[in-house]
Amino acid sequence: MQNVIELQIRPSDVILDRVLNPARSETLDNVPPAHMLEACGIIPDFFAAALIGHDARTLDAIAEAMDKEYSFGGFSYAWQGTVEPDGTYTSPDDDPLPPLCRFGFEGRFFCYVYQYGITALVDTETGEQKIGRFD
Repeated sequence: MQNVIELQIRPSDVILDRVLNPARSETLDNVPPAHMLEACGIIPDFFAAALIGHDARTLDAIAEAMDKEYSFGGFSYAWQGTVEPDGTYTSPDDDPLPPLCRFGFEGRFFCYVYQYGITALVDTETGEQKIGRFD
């Protein structure tokens, strides 16, 4: 008889830093961590694949690689708006939207995931931002 322990670890779990509710939004205070991660879906995996599978090192290259992984648009249909320093997505037509989670790589590149599959990339060195949707 063999004892087998099966671990389900995704590359994004290993190479990315993860912060749940980085804006410390009260609207997310009662959401269990597992639910926030579930709501992020496989978007963190697209981000990880862009970084390690495509060796992307600029925001444009990461966005393009994530679009290739996703195959249905994403950042190629850019959204207007801004990502505030705490990660909150703001747009002139909508209420501010706090991020569910922030995924980071090497302290430079951050991927924020919001409700509705809205996703933002931020390069902390250049200040560049890209916002799209991965639904």
